Amino acid sequence: MGRASCWVSGWLVAVMVGCGGELASPVDPELDQHHSIPEDAELAEGADVPLLPPIVDEVDAEVAEDASVEEDVAPVMVDVPVVIDAPARVDVPARVDVPARADVVAPRDVPTTPPRCTGSASGQSSIWTCTTGERSRQRCVSGRVETDACANGCLRRPSGTNDVCASSPPPPSTTLPVCARRALLHWGLHPDASDRLRCAGVPAERITQTIGNAAASAGTHGADGTANGLAYSAATDISTRGLSTADVHSLLNRLANQGFAAWYRWPGHDGWPSDEAPHIHAIYVGCRMKASLRSQVTSWLAGRNGLVSNTLYGFHSWTAAQRALVRAVYERFN
Repeated sequence: MGRASCWVSGWLVAVMVGCGGELASPVDPELDQHHSIPEDAELAEGADVPLLPPIVDEVDAEVAEDASVEEDVAPVMVDVPVVIDAPARVDVPARVDVPARADVVAPRDVPTTPPRCTGSASGQSSIWTCTTGERSRQRCVSGRVETDACANGCLRRPSGTNDVCASSPPPPSTTLPVCARRALLHWGLHPDASDRLRCAGVPAERITQTIGNAAASAGTHGADGTANGLAYSAATDISTRGLSTADVHSLLNRLANQGFAAWYRWPGHDGWPSDEAPHIHAIYVGCRMKASLRSQVTSWLAGRNGLVSNTLYGFHSWTAAQRALVRAVYERFN
């Protein structure tokens, strides 16, 4: 009995051929086809022995059933390449395509910071706050200043709460606010006037004349008397250099609250010559004064300019309470 062996697609199919040329029984596909070569197998001396292919559980039955060989046909040996396990080859492209850069979306317009409430009595706060002259109240809302006029004056309330407009005129005060005694601010001032100027926010550097004989003053700055052995004048000139119009208005209010009848001498306005220097002319009413100054105070109480022309004064107006205070103090000492 001859034997033919054939390697097909990595499988060994053995067909046994009888002496009469008839095929032996086909290989039962259910039998194990992967037994080792029998120990008594005849191998030609020096013949190449191929390596076995990897073992797979199933056998192609059709190949076994259809295989036929002639009697005494020498086995045909098919070289099977040796398969060595190696890591799979990873093809690395010579060029790696980088995804196209996504379009950068332009940032949206960032809303600008709302304008600040410059000059508001409340600063940046939305709490109603009395203005300096207490004639109105202000607050800051979304960067915009809101102003509420107070016909009867503005009443201050505790910090963190809204100041309110008075529902009716407050009773006039006849007493000046408390003001601490300090050293004389400038020579030629009455001691009380010195303290009141300091409390109104006037530094010594802004005082340009107390007792003096300037021609434009027409004698109104002459000495009015003595206090603590020192001569004084009830009239004082205050420099407005570097002050804005709003600053001047505020200072006139503060001076009235401290007992001064005062005017802003604005060149070319309210009877003041255009070739004269701008300044504030203030008279402290809490001390004795000469007749020329008493005439000026009377003019101030009537809303006039305190000059020879005695015309109505238009730059600033004071509240009825401020006029009542100045009048009461003036009448007490004069």
